[in-house]
Amino acid sequence: MGFTQESLAEHLGLERSTVGRWERGTGTPQPWNQPDLARALGLAHDALADILGVEPAPSSPDGRAAVLDVAHDLVAEFNWPDWQQAGQASVLEPPWSITGTMQVLHEVAGGSMDRRGFLIITGATLAGLADRWSSSLGGAVSPMERSEQHHDRLSDTVLDRLDHRLADLRRLDDEFGGRELHELAVAEFRWLTRLADQADYGSAAGRRLFGVVTEAARLCGWLHFDAAHHAAAQSYYLAALRSSASAHDPMTGAHVLACMSFQATLTGHNQEAVALIDAAEEQTKRTATPRLRALLASRKARAFAKAGDAASCGRALNEAERRLDATTPETVEPDWIYFFDEAELAAQAAACWVDLRQPAKARPLIDNALSSMSPQYIRDRTIYHVRSAEAHLHANDLELACNDLHTATDLAGQTGSVRSVHTIRNARGAMSRYDREPQVQELDRRLADLAA
Repeated sequence: MGFTQESLAEHLGLERSTVGRWERGTGTPQPWNQPDLARALGLAHDALADILGVEPAPSSPDGRAAVLDVAHDLVAEFNWPDWQQAGQASVLEPPWSITGTMQVLHEVAGGSMDRRGFLIITGATLAGLADRWSSSLGGAVSPMERSEQHHDRLSDTVLDRLDHRLADLRRLDDEFGGRELHELAVAEFRWLTRLADQADYGSAAGRRLFGVVTEAARLCGWLHFDAAHHAAAQSYYLAALRSSASAHDPMTGAHVLACMSFQATLTGHNQEAVALIDAAEEQTKRTATPRLRALLASRKARAFAKAGDAASCGRALNEAERRLDATTPETVEPDWIYFFDEAELAAQAAACWVDLRQPAKARPLIDNALSSMSPQYIRDRTIYHVRSAEAHLHANDLELACNDLHTATDLAGQTGSVRSVHTIRNARGAMSRYDREPQVQELDRRLADLAA
């Protein structure tokens, strides 16, 4: 119909990000938006409902009241707003102190929100969390100052073992994905939370322990994000952010913000994603390693790309490349950033240019990433074959696009990454004008087998 995301959003009186989520398949038009959307697209209400896979939405004023009545019944049955408000309050309201950190850690460790797919915190509240984190880093009370014990149960050897357990989980995630591993990670996080609450340890050991708790919570957040449990992922990320402040550890906190930014970017909150990275860069400008600086710049580039800002994206990618080039064999980097190397930066840069519909820039980067990436990174290879397919599609090469999606489908069957499957399906959705082509119909059969 000649609409852009911006013009359709303006026509419907909505935010562009809302229309963007519809187009990406990460959101569905609400019943009260459907009549106006159907008129804008020149469709009958029933035809739009068939496309969306939902019941036809009422279009009359009485019908809208009926929709609200149904919504009220759902609220009463499932208590959704109370859940959302409780979820926000339990992680936002406690003070940024040791007591508040422990309260949030226990709340998240004992919670079960995997069924909820939406974010519980967005907008200015999400961006403001980075300011709270920044303010609390300088004034956070040491974990040990709340204890009357004067001896350590947690030796360096024990803390090393705890670190190594998380390192193993991180590397298993490369091959198996979030759906397979998140229960293991949650069990680890719960145990570490009890240890932080009940064990005796000195100040240095306490800070290190809370650093381990931070990484355990962040890993839980990442694994839930990969399994498309966005609300649960965000709750773990917020617990990790608080724990990093209690550990007086801006480096691990910056990594948490990088993960939160990536989630915000992929769920349509680009402005907040940039704000989160800005805070991370500000707090670590004197302490961040070159690899961490490169990671932060690459996350900012992805947010700019999703927002359609090619100039800012290019500058951020140049910064990421410059920072990564500054690493040397003598540079001491935290283990949790092992994954971010030249191949990963090339893949992220390729994804940016794919989002910006510049396949000529994306193509060599994708090829470089796939040729140099470790074969063990099965989930990442899956997603980058999808990016390759999208670049081919933007260049109007359907056959090569289908070939890449076939490869991605085969790889996705080896992992438990829901995100990978969603990425494949979104790419297939962009091929709708080729629905009757034999290679696309064969791809549909393969995807049906994967779903089964």
